[in-house]
Amino acid sequence: MNKDVKFRRNVYIIMVTILALAILIQIARSQFVLQFNHNEQWLEERQSILEQTKTINEPMAALIEDEKYCIAFNSNNESSVNIKNQAIQTLKYMKRAALPIDLSSEKINYSRCTSVLVTIGKFEVINENSAMVDYVHNGGSVFLMNTPELDNTFVQIYRKLGIIAFDYAEVTKGIHLTSNVLIAEKGLKTGHDFIFNVSLRLELDEKVELLAESLEGIPLMWKREYGSGQFLVFNGDMLQIKGNRGLIAGAIGLLQADTIYPIFNSKVFFIDDFPAPIKKGLEPSIYQKYGVDIPTFYHKIWWPDMLKAAKRYSVKYTAAVIQSYNDKVTPPFLAPVDEERHNLIAYGREVIKSGGEIGLHGYNHQSLQTNKETANILEYNIWSGQSDMEQSIQGVLKYVDSAFPKYSVMSYVPPSNVLGVDGREALKAAWPNLTVISSLYDTDYSNMSYVQEFEIAEDGIIEMPRISSGYFETPHYRWIEANAMTSVGVFSHFVHPDDLLVESRSHNKSWEELYKEFVAMLERLDKSYPWLRNQTSTEAALDLAKTIHAEVKITKQDDGFSGEVTHYDAPLHYILRSERKIARQDNCSVKKIDENVYLVTVFDSKFTIGLGG
Repeated sequence: MNKDVKFRRNVYIIMVTILALAILIQIARSQFVLQFNHNEQWLEERQSILEQTKTINEPMAALIEDEKYCIAFNSNNESSVNIKNQAIQTLKYMKRAALPIDLSSEKINYSRCTSVLVTIGKFEVINENSAMVDYVHNGGSVFLMNTPELDNTFVQIYRKLGIIAFDYAEVTKGIHLTSNVLIAEKGLKTGHDFIFNVSLRLELDEKVELLAESLEGIPLMWKREYGSGQFLVFNGDMLQIKGNRGLIAGAIGLLQADTIYPIFNSKVFFIDDFPAPIKKGLEPSIYQKYGVDIPTFYHKIWWPDMLKAAKRYSVKYTAAVIQSYNDKVTPPFLAPVDEERHNLIAYGREVIKSGGEIGLHGYNHQSLQTNKETANILEYNIWSGQSDMEQSIQGVLKYVDSAFPKYSVMSYVPPSNVLGVDGREALKAAWPNLTVISSLYDTDYSNMSYVQEFEIAEDGIIEMPRISSGYFETPHYRWIEANAMTSVGVFSHFVHPDDLLVESRSHNKSWEELYKEFVAMLERLDKSYPWLRNQTSTEAALDLAKTIHAEVKITKQDDGFSGEVTHYDAPLHYILRSERKIARQDNCSVKKIDENVYLVTVFDSKFTIGLGG
């Protein structure tokens, strides 16, 4: 009898234990555990950055005090002005002092310039009395950034530029990088249908270092030593376009021996419209392949594939939530019939668990703007004013908070990458924790998109644009990506869950094909830039702000660099171009990432990099 009692008691204990474990597992898997997955540290860092932004009123000092880049331009020439603007912004990212010189009203004082960037092709106004040639011969560096004009001065100096024969200009297509002027991209051939230049047909001498040529083989970019200095020549007019800034940064890196400049060093992936209401019903191609409806496909196939890719290539997704796909632009913004809170919880939990971040796309997909023309083109409704926009934002914030208590949403992606001035004000008013807005980087010739630079706005919001999109690489995006990597060290990409359902975005490819290309893109990215840090939107934005705030003074010596950082916070990252050997490394690490190119990571407010012979 005692044995039976003891046996029954042990069975009860085992059953209770199993039940308790089941309850604990269920709780661990439920949404309630997510109240502990908050991000207070990001809020603390944001507050520190806001306070620091208020105290830093003066322009940052140049990275290297005795370096000054003179930019010669003509205010009466549109192409010249555009190139000048791109050069100034590139130098700003590189924390170099730029001195614009308007040749329509002043002359170049070469004695003030460490290097001279010339944005016009008419040499008669820049080489008066052989001033430019003498400057280079005596050790100066000149970057000729526009197609040379065949004037009398060109005829006199073309041999000094490394040209031995020339003919009239013609339109050339594409680019072939014969060097690593863009980091890790030597050998790249691209742009036959989107890169065009007006270029001289010419032949170069054997002393020239060819950096790039057109797909027809016409030299586009080269370096030629002359005397104690050097000319760097661009035989085209494409440097006036924003997406080509990497060529400018790469050229600047070659103008002086042992050049160092800061980068942001971030790899960021966004999934727009996710979590969001999922289209119901069947998609013939999906049903034929997988035998499931659309919601089941996303739950059982698409999302597990995306998580698998993220784990394999250390990607952190920033998910931009949509509450509804209704077209309401007037309050009240109550719980819409198509909201899917269970998907928000299920998918959102796995986003956070995988190291990602939840941000906002909006209450619905109606862009926050009041321009009628833009609304008509996008087939959106027009908001009546800022107050209604604010209420919509407050509504979706409550929606996310109901699923993720104590989680602070800090990142915003504008629907269709469109955001008006009044919409931006609405975001600020309705959303105290708004930290970063991520829209588009590349030029939008329709003038509809919210186009950004990597910067801290005057109101403290961090502007951090996206560079590319889609499940597969296009030559155009690959080119813009390569330029951004060399100039600012950022890869920022976005996809939509429904890209595969829209022929214009999927190119009529199956999910199996798209996923294969998506993985191939991630693999190539890892091989080309294995040093990139995988970050979420807010992580990258906060580090971006710290890099901008860091005031660095670098002193060049014969045997290397010494640096001192004011407002130092967290590791800082730099690109170093040098043909010399790396020697001493104090409070920093120097890692080779390409031929004569290094990633420098600084761990303290004072650091030293030694350079040998």
